[in-house]
Amino acid sequence: MSAPLVIRAGAATDRGLRRESNEDALVVTATMCAVADGMGGHEAGEVASALCVRTLGASPLFRLEDFRELEVSEPDPPLDIARFRATVERELRLDPEIPDDAIEAVRRVRSVLWQADQHIQSACEGRAGTTVTGVWLAQLDGRMFWIVFNTGDSRTYRLLPPPDGTGQGDGTPGLAQLTVDHSEVQYLVSIGQLTSAQALVHPRRNVITRALGTGQVWEPDVWVLPAQPGERLMLCSDGLTNELSPAHMARVLGSVPHPKEAADVLLQAALRTGGRDNVTVIVADAVSPEEYAAWV
Repeated sequence: MSAPLVIRAGAATDRGLRRESNEDALVVTATMCAVADGMGGHEAGEVASALCVRTLGASPLFRLEDFRELEVSEPDPPLDIARFRATVERELRLDPEIPDDAIEAVRRVRSVLWQADQHIQSACEGRAGTTVTGVWLAQLDGRMFWIVFNTGDSRTYRLLPPPDGTGQGDGTPGLAQLTVDHSEVQYLVSIGQLTSAQALVHPRRNVITRALGTGQVWEPDVWVLPAQPGERLMLCSDGLTNELSPAHMARVLGSVPHPKEAADVLLQAALRTGGRDNVTVIVADAVSPEEYAAWV
């Protein structure tokens, strides 16, 4: 591993206390991890989420030191490169500016997700779909970045450090949601028709507006964020976020050093609170290759 940073992750998944099967799936490598939440009923949802993470895990994109060596499979209809570049430059959150490599990296992530969408459609014939959220820890223009992607309402969060002694807050870490749900209630929140509190109990809170494999809108949102040594991200299905508050998740992530133990603690907390859905969580730390080797 020649990159300055790699992912050290721990994961946990459970069918929950009220579901007969687990339609969630996950994948973890040294440079990429993802959570998928299948839908379509028993077996169909399992197939969709499994195909999604299998496509991501098998892609050479996340293993190549120079990802530009990989040929890109273009979605149909083909991508309008000029419009895509303008959109990415406008929407990506980078500090201080977007490296040219970031544009190409996002395009290639989009291509892999399109391949997953096609695999699911072929296998399930439109009877199933899946959400997905994931992160790729990539070196772009000599710097390390998190490339965060999502389709649907599975989420990625970043743990924020506690206040630095300025007297604000109680000294505990916070949690920043990096992704934005593709759901009916999130849209209503964004236009001011619902508050975040109302969205939590809205009867259509589980209706999503984008998914892979359904033959409808599949396009992911992608963010590119500078990565720092020691940073901790959490990826999860809505079976976790529907049971636990951001404050509770932040306390666990900030107090349990081992990522696998942190994932297990969060999973058990979600089950104790109700476990009404499948629950999947990945805790991912950015560490040096030496730290990774010592850990495994």
